[in-house]
Amino acid sequence: MARIFLTLAGISLALMIANFVIGLNAGDVNDVSKAHRQASLELREANRNQLDTNSEAYKAIQLAATRARELHNTVKVRHRLHFLLGVAAALFVVLVNSISVTYFIGTSRWCREVVDTYGLDEDYANRSRSLKSKTFPWSISGVLVIITVAAFGGAADPGTSIETASDWVIPHYMAAIIGTCWIGYSFLMQVGLIGAHFDVIQEILSEVDDIRSNSKSDSSSYVHETDVDETPGQSENADGEQ
Repeated sequence: MARIFLTLAGISLALMIANFVIGLNAGDVNDVSKAHRQASLELREANRNQLDTNSEAYKAIQLAATRARELHNTVKVRHRLHFLLGVAAALFVVLVNSISVTYFIGTSRWCREVVDTYGLDEDYANRSRSLKSKTFPWSISGVLVIITVAAFGGAADPGTSIETASDWVIPHYMAAIIGTCWIGYSFLMQVGLIGAHFDVIQEILSEVDDIRSNSKSDSSSYVHETDVDETPGQSENADGEQ
């Protein structure tokens, strides 16, 4: 399980890092959007004022609007990719942390039931519960951190029509760096705890195997002794009949 979790955690971090790089190379979306809106507004004003379409002033306004639109479309494609990959990365991070939580809920209960059923040392159940308690804060914090990063990204998105969207770019940038590091470290801690819990499960299985083996041995000895006890009686009956 630790290997599977490590693989999934690696995919999550790869998605986050890839999205971070795309976000850095997407360009200044807020400034480009503002320039596009301003150029489009000026062109509409020129048309509303019925400016001569053959004049140099109108051609300059039209050219500026065209260039602003082309640049905006280019940046918009990168921004859309950044947005979609960010959503995918966030969902995957939540999924991986949820797997960790689900794993410990199921296996910890299993350890408790096996210890009670076979009368094993309570230390096994206590160790299992302790590992679960140590894991949950890391899992939950990972989910909260990725939600925070996504929220900052939404605030920095010019498509939200928030006037202060540009002010959230740097906080989103810092949150992405700190959040990626925190989530990576939380995954590393969870891998270690999952591995430790797997060792507890293996110890319990070993104990159960020993109990079952001893039970089978005792059963075989009892059957053998019963067969030996019945054999003399059967011989005497055979002699009496003769």
